[in-house]
Amino acid sequence: MSTLESELLEHPFLAGLDPTLAARLASLTQRVEFPAGAWIARVGMPADQFLMVTDGRAGIEIAAADMNPLIVTTVHPGEVLGWSWFVEPHEWQFDVVALSELTALAIDAKELLRACAADDELGYQIGTRLIRVVASRLGAARYQLMDVYGSAR
Repeated sequence: MSTLESELLEHPFLAGLDPTLAARLASLTQRVEFPAGAWIARVGMPADQFLMVTDGRAGIEIAAADMNPLIVTTVHPGEVLGWSWFVEPHEWQFDVVALSELTALAIDAKELLRACAADDELGYQIGTRLIRVVASRLGAARYQLMDVYGSAR
């Protein structure tokens, strides 16, 4: 088993994944690093990577006219960045900035989509895990909105 395979299997996003699927993913994966303050993604850019954070923190931001950008979620080691690669138009929906030096396992999104389409089990495993991420982020956004706009009726 390669080092990348081991790292993939140790990441919480892929916990319990069949090692043969991890071997397939390892061939699409590379380690990447971003310095603190670097833009990892910008709204509208092609979502060409799926990032599994192994060290550091990233902020997922939204910007509105005449307002400072707002960090809506902070991503930590053991979490992932990006679901936009999975759905059309395959463009980032948020800005993402490295809040500290950040290291991640980056999977080539186009190749991952092809692999998921060619292997039903891989597609199912990745899809169900991504849905959990999206559901968790929606829940967190709901609570954040309640903090900002909520009031007793």
